[in-house]
Amino acid sequence: MRWRASRSAARCATASSPGRRNAPAPDIEPVDGPSKMKRLEGKKALVIGSATGIGAAVCRLFGREGADVALADLGRAEPRAALVAELTGLGVDAFALECDVTDRAQVEAAVAAAVARFGAVDIVVNNAGLGANADFPDQDWDQWHRVIDINLNGVAYGMKAALAHMLPRGTGRIINTASQLSHKPAPGNAAYCAAKAGVVGLSVSVAQEVAARGVTINCVCPGPTDTPMWNAGDDEWNRWKLSTLPIRRIGQPEEIAWAYVYLASDEAGYMVGQSISPNGGDVMW
Repeated sequence: MRWRASRSAARCATASSPGRRNAPAPDIEPVDGPSKMKRLEGKKALVIGSATGIGAAVCRLFGREGADVALADLGRAEPRAALVAELTGLGVDAFALECDVTDRAQVEAAVAAAVARFGAVDIVVNNAGLGANADFPDQDWDQWHRVIDINLNGVAYGMKAALAHMLPRGTGRIINTASQLSHKPAPGNAAYCAAKAGVVGLSVSVAQEVAARGVTINCVCPGPTDTPMWNAGDDEWNRWKLSTLPIRRIGQPEEIAWAYVYLASDEAGYMVGQSISPNGGDVMW
């Protein structure tokens, strides 16, 4: 059995320009059993923003690679419970907890709960996010502050809480979800672009402070990805964005999640303050 792109991905496909063809849907091995590689065996991970989309795919791959996983999210109890059952079926320890990343105390409590359950936390993924399509002259300030609070301040809270645990141990991996829009901002998305650019700047700054103490901080900057946040966005903007991609298709969460597995692994020990951007060619360097 092979896994194929979802119908929502097909709906997002755009008509080819002359001389160009749409890329076929990708074939991806199903994530339905433990990996033989076990890249993360014995590791303890906390994924904040984990119930759906990229976060859920990260949890699945972490579990498949042998990590115990704490799933933190706000609401979404049913998908979190289903994901916990899926992970425990792989033979790893997994549990879910409630966390509103705009509340610093809740983020600190999530890290503390993971440490209490696992004895330590080796990997923290700050993945909670909120999109917002609006031309800046029409931007609602309440929406602006909400986007900044979730996408940037929530990451800062997660990083600081993780560092309080990791620095005394002299080891740890922090992986922050930014966006390819942090490197290539687009119109109609000022709040989101500002927040995600802030995530990259924050990560690079703090990475320089803590790398010599055994903790690495890096970012994943996904391009357009078939997630609930993308599909809830403005259809016209989404179609325009996909029409600009060299690969001519939307990405799948599992394609993005492998970048997190690498950054969490021992093989990524020399990666410090970097941004990995699986983005279909939207940004190239």
